[in-house]
Formats: sequence, C-alpha cells, structure tokens
Amino acid sequence: MITDLSYLGITARDWLQSVSMFLGVGATILGTLFIEHKMRGANDREDVSRILEVVGAVADAAGDIRAGLPDDATNFEHFKESFTKQTTLKNNLEMYRFVRADTKVKDLKLWRALKTFDEELNIHGKIIEKELQVLARDGDHTKVFDINRQKVMAAAEPIDDAARKILSINA
Repeated sequence: MITDLSYLGITARDWLQSVSMFLGVGATILGTLFIEHKMRGANDREDVSRILEVVGAVADAAGDIRAGLPDDATNFEHFKESFTKQTTLKNNLEMYRFVRADTKVKDLKLWRALKTFDEELNIHGKIIEKELQVLARDGDHTKVFDINRQKVMAAAEPIDDAARKILSINA
C-alpha cells in the first residue's frame, strides 16, 4: 500500500494547498477587478447623467431667452422678467462650468459636442454675463433695455443650439 504520494519530493497535500492558495488569490484579484470595473462604469454613467442634466437646464434657460424677451422697457414687469431669465441662464452657465470641471467623458461624440458647447460658452457666455451686469447696474433701464435684449437673444441662440445638440446625442 502506498501511503506517501509525492512529486518532486512534495506531498499531494502540499500540492493541493499550494494550488488552492493560488486559485484563491487569483479569484480574489479577479473579483476585485470586476467590482472596480462595475463601479467605474456606474461613476461614468453618473457623471454623464449629471452633465446632461445641467446642459438641459442651460438649454431650457437659453431657449426661454431665444423665444423672446419682453420688449417694453417702460414696463417694470417686462424688465423683471428679462432680468430673471438672464439671471437664470447665467446661474445655469456657472453650474455647468462647475460640473464640467469635474466630469470625465469617455464617449467621443459627447466629448466633441461638449467641446463645441464650451467654445460657444467662451464666446457667447461672456456676452450674457456682461449684459446682465450692465442691466443690473444701469439706473436708466429704458436706454439699455433694447440693446441688452438684442445682444442677449443673439448670444442665447448658439448656446441653445449647442446644448440641444448635446442632448440629442444621448436622447
């Protein structure tokens, strides 16, 4: 009767322990990598969802302005409505910049659309902010109201177009 099975001087029990240890370590590593991959995918989807939510808010605010600002400078309600819409767009642009700074996008189509959107904001976002400042500090609103209305509506159009392009990619 054979009582001691060995190969290269190592007993079967030691071989079994060694193989079990390597399989256990390998399974642990593979399991950890799988979990990490799933977590990164969830984080990426969350980032894209967050950026799309903010772009949607910008598109809504720009669309409101693009649809038209009130044109009667002597009516305080018209001034207030115009000022509110411009403030909303400015706040949404600031929120977009905040979220965008912390967001990684891996989808190439979405990245290109966001890059185009960023370029539009660099040009037209400054006009929105400048015109809002002028409107906020001017004592005689009737003189600047028409110019402000034209500039802001013109600046909102490309912002709205770029934002809607982003939203159409992930629709």
